[in-house]
Amino acid sequence: MKTWKVLIKYSDGNVENLDLYDASGYFDGYLNIKRSFFNSLTRAIKMSKKYTTGKGIEKVINPEGEDWTLNPWMLLIVEDNEKNNPFWFFVKRESNLSGLLVAIGPKAFADYSNGNATEAKRDIKRLINYLIAYLNKFNCIVLLPNHIE
Repeated sequence: MKTWKVLIKYSDGNVENLDLYDASGYFDGYLNIKRSFFNSLTRAIKMSKKYTTGKGIEKVINPEGEDWTLNPWMLLIVEDNEKNNPFWFFVKRESNLSGLLVAIGPKAFADYSNGNATEAKRDIKRLINYLIAYLNKFNCIVLLPNHIE
């Protein structure tokens, strides 16, 4: 699996390095996420105390070792309240306000998704849709780049 390196630097000064696993292998390219998802996510953040936003993405290195920090990134850090399973979605926003699912994590989630490509594709799409449909099922933190104003 190709690995994206993401350095998270929180406002309190704590630093965390995340390894995220390239999602192109699951979808024969990157999964396009419609603009309507982001509109619904914005509404969810406004309505639910379980959904929050903040800055934190300090540096992004792609699998080839190139610095991609200045792209419009979003890192969704999600925890399933029932199963206490964490999963991460690393999304690059596009100029038309849609997005591309670039990478997933943590390793356990990526490994699970790697088992059966057809089922993984369906599960990942379902999770993305559930994030905006079942607000009480998840805790979600949306991290944005530190370089934006």
